[in-house]
Amino acid sequence: MSGDSRFIAGLPMYDWPEVQGDVDRLWATIVTAARDRGVAVPDRLKRAETLIELWGDPSMILGQVCSLNPVRDGLGETEVIGTIVYEPARGLPDQEPGTYYSVLVARSDDTRCAGLGRDGIGHRSANDSIRRFTGATVAANGTDSQSGYWSLGHFIDDHLVDGPLFDDVIFTAAHRESVRAVADGRADLAAIDVHSWRLAMEHEPASSGLTVIGTTEPTPGVVCVVSWELKQHRAALDAALAEALDSLAGSETAARLHVNGYRSRRLEEFQVVADRVEHAARHPWHR
Repeated sequence: MSGDSRFIAGLPMYDWPEVQGDVDRLWATIVTAARDRGVAVPDRLKRAETLIELWGDPSMILGQVCSLNPVRDGLGETEVIGTIVYEPARGLPDQEPGTYYSVLVARSDDTRCAGLGRDGIGHRSANDSIRRFTGATVAANGTDSQSGYWSLGHFIDDHLVDGPLFDDVIFTAAHRESVRAVADGRADLAAIDVHSWRLAMEHEPASSGLTVIGTTEPTPGVVCVVSWELKQHRAALDAALAEALDSLAGSETAARLHVNGYRSRRLEEFQVVADRVEHAARHPWHR
């Protein structure tokens, strides 16, 4: 079976230039498995200018979106399929397969980081050390990001009795740009999706000047979806993703992408994300 030019597909969430060749090889494996199941996916991935250009297109046969998307911005536009499982990053807490969390990063030479204990400013939720960063400027990729924006608001929730903790937020449009913003002093703190942080440690020089000072509570990870108009293909795509990821196990591509499996998902599993975002939105955490 050949591809269908009416359909588009994208795997944009960890599609950094340095690993695009491996993302393409992952896609080629998915293509084979999907076509074996009668789904005419396209030969090549679409690398869209914006995420909404991908997941807002009714011809999207397979996409990858933030865990917030299915329960907010993309609600009713996409059908959840499942999450690619990424290996835990070395030296950081393990997470349940198919979940992720954010690391809180600051400049290593920031005096507010001096003398922090093993737990830094906290894991899963902030401890009292977070008050060292009162008035800090935060870098975030956007308000449509669970990992880069809302997870931080949820993390510091118990410390908002006197009003917002942080000062300004600068929006960078990408985790990588948030890393750079903290490194060059435009911001003091950022929440970075743990898998993006690993890519940064491997490929972004600015990461060398940063240190992890905390980790947020895990949630379901970024998720593969199909457009609502093509949801009849969900079961076949679910099986194809499972087979493709299984067949990649032990390969150099899997090693470079740090993928080691697949987990089928249902929409209701992402309700926890919507609940946390709703709660954080009711408690302003920056000015």
